[in-house]
Amino acid sequence: MRKVLAILLPFLLFLTACSGDDEAKSSGPLSSVKIERGDDETSVPSVEFDEPLSVEEPTLTRINDGDGDEVADGQTAMIRLAIVNPEDGTVGQETYSAENAEGIAVNESLKTGNSQMYDALLGAPVGSDFAYYIPANEESGTEANFLVFTITDAMDTVPTLTPDEAAARNADGTLLMSSEDVDALEAEGKLPEVTFAEDGTPSITIPEGAEEPERLVVKVLEEGDGPVLESTGTVVADYLGVGLRDGETFDSSYERGEPAEFPLGNVIPGWTYGLAEQKAGSKVLLVLPSELAYGDPAGGSSPSGPLVFVVDIKEVK
Repeated sequence: MRKVLAILLPFLLFLTACSGDDEAKSSGPLSSVKIERGDDETSVPSVEFDEPLSVEEPTLTRINDGDGDEVADGQTAMIRLAIVNPEDGTVGQETYSAENAEGIAVNESLKTGNSQMYDALLGAPVGSDFAYYIPANEESGTEANFLVFTITDAMDTVPTLTPDEAAARNADGTLLMSSEDVDALEAEGKLPEVTFAEDGTPSITIPEGAEEPERLVVKVLEEGDGPVLESTGTVVADYLGVGLRDGETFDSSYERGEPAEFPLGNVIPGWTYGLAEQKAGSKVLLVLPSELAYGDPAGGSSPSGPLVFVVDIKEVK
């Protein structure tokens, strides 16, 4: 399902970037569209309209007004969506039944890149349903697309620190937790526990009541004797990533069967500052607060909130 989410939400944003003005729901080319949702937010809605649906211009319309709080600038709108066949109303790929909704940050970046989406989401009550139609484009060879989506929640956003912000925090000594404080967490049983199978595959156990750290936690589980990884270098590593809140795996190079290669300057700040100065051959535990990971909630299909990684540094370049 995560693969579907990773495809559909960027697809929605791309379509919005190409679209025209917002239309009133009581008039306009999508006035025949009716969206009826089930008893909870994970129920796929039924969609009715005058078939076949055909609109000459890209059109985005709020069909139903929700009864929740209005989405404010700086918040993240949590979205569930479905692709609908404009010929007969059948629902194709959808994220209503997914475990989690996906977030769109309603901020200056969205306003600059996709002003129509920004205008549609800003001030919309939680629970609102939207219909969105993009006509076929013969020049690009794209077919007509019709989507419906629902705002299921509006959440205050913890953004990821910018590179400059992270560098400033690192320079003034407020980015990383001290080794003494990390040892204290471990002694109190508040540090995630890592075990390794015979083949070297790690597993992570999250302690009950684990709290998001205010600073980046770095614990060297096994120190290597290879070259030191510079902050501008490239790392080849196996890794396992889980959420601190639920312990669920969201990414694992072990499952893919091969290590990954990353320039350390092009990853999330928790990796940049957690792995810099580590040696090849080291195995490192990282506990990232949200601002050093992908934010909370995260945009797109990235994992939200504080994250835990075990990183086995295979090679330094």
